[in-house]
Amino acid sequence: MNGYQIATVTGGMLKGDSTAEIDSLVTDSRASGIGAGSLFIALRGANHDGHRFIRQMYKKGVRLFLVEDEPDDIPDFHDAAFIIVPDTLTALQNISSFRRSAFHGQMIAVTGSAGKTIVKEWLADILGSVKRVVRSPKSFNSQTGVPLSIWNVDDSYDFAVIEAGISRPGEMQKLAGIIRPDVVVITNIGEAHDENFADKRMKTYEKLTLADDARLAVFCLDHDIVRSEIERDHCNIQTFSWSLTNNAADLFAEACVRNDSSTVVSFLYQGQLYKSLIPFADKASLENCISATAAAISCGMDPELVMKALETLPAVAMRMEVKAGINHSVLIEDYYNSDPGSLNMAIDFLQSHSHGNTTLILSDFRQIGGDEKVLYSSVATRIQAAGIDRFIGVGEALMRQRALFNEGSCFYSSTEEFISSFRSTTFGNETILLKGARVFGFERIGMLLEQQLHQTRFEINLGSVVHNLNEFRKKLSPGTGIMAMVKAFAYGAGSAEIASLLEYHGVNYFAVAYADEGVALRDSGITTPIMVMNPDSSVMDMMIRYNLEPEIYSVESYNAFVRAAIHNGAVRYPVHIKIDTGMHRLGFSSEDLIGLKEKLTGEEHIRVAYIFSHLAGSEDAALDSFTHEQVKRLKYAASVLREALGYDFGLHILNSSGIARFPQYQFDMVRPGIGLYGIGKYPDLNMIHTGRFITMVSQVKTIQAGEPVGYGCMDVSYNEREIAIIPVGYADGMRRLLGNGRGAFYISGHRTAIIGNICMDMCMTDVTGLRVKPGDEVEIFGENISIEEMAEWCGTIPYEILTSIPPRVKRVYFNE
Repeated sequence: MNGYQIATVTGGMLKGDSTAEIDSLVTDSRASGIGAGSLFIALRGANHDGHRFIRQMYKKGVRLFLVEDEPDDIPDFHDAAFIIVPDTLTALQNISSFRRSAFHGQMIAVTGSAGKTIVKEWLADILGSVKRVVRSPKSFNSQTGVPLSIWNVDDSYDFAVIEAGISRPGEMQKLAGIIRPDVVVITNIGEAHDENFADKRMKTYEKLTLADDARLAVFCLDHDIVRSEIERDHCNIQTFSWSLTNNAADLFAEACVRNDSSTVVSFLYQGQLYKSLIPFADKASLENCISATAAAISCGMDPELVMKALETLPAVAMRMEVKAGINHSVLIEDYYNSDPGSLNMAIDFLQSHSHGNTTLILSDFRQIGGDEKVLYSSVATRIQAAGIDRFIGVGEALMRQRALFNEGSCFYSSTEEFISSFRSTTFGNETILLKGARVFGFERIGMLLEQQLHQTRFEINLGSVVHNLNEFRKKLSPGTGIMAMVKAFAYGAGSAEIASLLEYHGVNYFAVAYADEGVALRDSGITTPIMVMNPDSSVMDMMIRYNLEPEIYSVESYNAFVRAAIHNGAVRYPVHIKIDTGMHRLGFSSEDLIGLKEKLTGEEHIRVAYIFSHLAGSEDAALDSFTHEQVKRLKYAASVLREALGYDFGLHILNSSGIARFPQYQFDMVRPGIGLYGIGKYPDLNMIHTGRFITMVSQVKTIQAGEPVGYGCMDVSYNEREIAIIPVGYADGMRRLLGNGRGAFYISGHRTAIIGNICMDMCMTDVTGLRVKPGDEVEIFGENISIEEMAEWCGTIPYEILTSIPPRVKRVYFNE
């Protein structure tokens, strides 16, 4: 579609000339792949206005805008076109509805209260094992997400699997008009968004609006309310039912054998028995798996091929995590959401993992309507029926309804009140389910309940990280993006925690070294675009599944990713082309540009989002001429490829030192890394160290004169001395070079020399005359011993010190 066609479809007024074809719709200024082929849709909401980002999008190459208000400074956008409409959201939906009309494959819509995303993913995986399938990205199921998903659907696919969600009456009718599904899959109807509906039956009726003009509805026969609504209002539609209890269903399933990690499931379909080993054991995953199976079979897929596909289904972001708790307890954490439906699943999970007494710590529900007393009365009944031994409620609603719960239950008005009264001795030899809405910050309770296997910890001041980010921003022009480097466990600081913080503070991109780091970020809830700097050919499919963008650095990596894009039905998938401008690590050389240019010309499955390179000596003034030459080479490569591609893309080359010393080369994006932690020298920037590596004294003892200390008897004193044994060693990131007096700790206000050779998990220090006792704090580096000083003792660089602290060392986060 071009601007004229879009104006016609939306009924908008076109100002400017726009004959260029649009290949992507953009509503988020932080999205990847933005360029001349993008239509930027300026959506308005309660807390945002896309019109504020028009200039930024123009700078990124966008030349067609869908707006409600014409910009006052429109002459500044002399080569851009604007389509002016009364409501940009309605216009977006009209564009996608038009796009849907051109699709002739099977359109499958998935709706329900819980499990939608998992069923959508698994159904697409099952069908994708034999057919070409396009699916909604992530949880794009809203009034905005659905039309953006539909835009990617065309006749190169056999199936489209689209997720649809609503939060209030009337919304599904709009989505149904856009999706126009052939098949509708209903997962279940839970309590989420109950406050916006008169009752559950009304919510079911609204969701089933999606099936009004569908050919087939797939549902669970065991869900009475769904079954009755279909029989009452959709009796003319063909149905395909499944059940775990009623063998009259079209597909009858039964869990035959179950262990901790898998389940053998038998399926009875048209008198034929089929079996499959699915790689999940919990009830929720079992039901989601059967729902996807029923949908695939109802769409005509051979049941034998379905059984085969079931055995390789991937896990989809597990929301409950099992950890070792304090005092021989087991801790189950679930901070994703909190509603009665997800509580039932969590209690089922608790029961399957408990071996003894059970405790439930629950927060108030949020976004749940209806009578508060009725709601929590049902919760109390469920807890009693499950045989949970102890209940702890957190929140003002639970405080008000405390009389509904068994005698002996405890209640706190807030998380802070619970923490202030916490006593570790009151927990032990039990399984604890920690279930809370995000707003309650139950992560803090989890830290108290999780077993601390090691007294050593790496403390990270998140407030200082944000401070350093904002210092870098002082050097940036408006509209310049930030790609934060979170590779190597975010330089030891913890990838998920740091990425979550930076995402909140508006970082545009993340970069990781390997695909599994990107997958871990996605599993932790990160939605910001992620570039993978060293993608192996074996993980290309997984990268597309998790919406990770590859660095393409060679002909081999290019060919491998294009094959994966074709296999997964990807169109215009964003990639980053790495140019070797002098670092001589990964990247295309100048001699490779002609061949790369030929490959990229006309390629439809991938789209170049950025071309970039890496500076070899940006921190060293003696190498400034080489830095300028590297930038010159990058700009030349960009000009060659821009001519071939016929569309624009972004550039980035500046690392932490480069941002401070070469702001004229910030281009479209910069890549701060180690500087976010205050390490390095940055002219005109007030950077703050963010980390503190500490432990505690294990033991203090007196060593007689002439007695050696440590392996090899390397340290001998002719004076009696007092030494402290410190529970860190080279397995905790302590370099052996620090031993025998080269390094020091900071204890009780003094520096104390490290004596003897450093052992695997402990070392010794001289504390003679300091009155040190077991349990005293030991600073390895931080406020009194800088990481730069420690690195100098070791003959290395601070990066290496940070990244050598293993993940097993506890990370503790605070904000000052």
